[in-house]
Amino acid sequence: MAHALRGIIPAVVTPFREQDERVDYAAWQRILDMLINAGVHGLFVVGGQGEFFALEDEERQVAIRFCVQTAAKRVPVYANVGAVTTRQTIRLAQRAEADGADYIVVVTPYYIRPNPEELVEHYREVCRSVSLPVLAYNNPERTGVDFTPAMALRLADAAPNFVGLKDSSGNLERIEEYRAAGLKVFIGRDHLILEGLRRGCVGAVSACANVVPRAFVDLFEAFQAGDLARAAELQALVEPLRRTLSLATFPSVIKEAMALAGIPAGRCRRPVGAASDQVRAELSRILDGFRAAGYLPAGEGVPAADA
Repeated sequence: MAHALRGIIPAVVTPFREQDERVDYAAWQRILDMLINAGVHGLFVVGGQGEFFALEDEERQVAIRFCVQTAAKRVPVYANVGAVTTRQTIRLAQRAEADGADYIVVVTPYYIRPNPEELVEHYREVCRSVSLPVLAYNNPERTGVDFTPAMALRLADAAPNFVGLKDSSGNLERIEEYRAAGLKVFIGRDHLILEGLRRGCVGAVSACANVVPRAFVDLFEAFQAGDLARAAELQALVEPLRRTLSLATFPSVIKEAMALAGIPAGRCRRPVGAASDQVRAELSRILDGFRAAGYLPAGEGVPAADA
């Protein structure tokens, strides 16, 4: 594998056009190029922030192929293929592998609540269906399903290509347990990035990095260089943006912030609507802080795509 599992991996938005909610590929190419040029270490595509739940299977396949082609091996592409059923997940995983993804990511099944035996078997079958490295995506707050360290250990013993996970549980005590199973762990909570790195995470999958990717890259690089004071400053700088995520319906806040920063993120698919004026005012205040810190100077950003 040419790319290492490490660094800041934005949970990339999927931009939709305002008028018909179709994927805006012109805007998406500009977003992906902006993120790569900012120094991110990979792209996590068609995840929760990317509204995978709002995409049809064919759209998911095309989206992954498009992101792979746009990345053009500059950074690795982590493709979320998770679905409710094992059959559907395998189909999406095999398509992503054929289309050139670097890593397969599998969010736990949602709505249903598989027992531990069923969940481990689900992941084992997905791992067997592809030759690419596979990562689990644990987000119990959103899915209602928790992929525990005990399950991860059993899976690691059964599937050599199961290599790690994105953990959005917020339970920092688990990091050491996952790592004891030989797994690489990406922290999935933006306000816990520095603490996750301290505990041995290899990086972070970050929604907020869509807005100010360089701030998150600098945080990671400061930690890697041993400059913990600078890393702590940057963690404090990005935390207010993370705290806004609950102010409107997920996942709209990041797209609102990107629009205010001049990045063509588009709307969310309905029923998710636009955030309120109050939320936009709070986001504008936070973005002013990023501008003051040099991460969003006046005039920076990606011009909005044509309608």
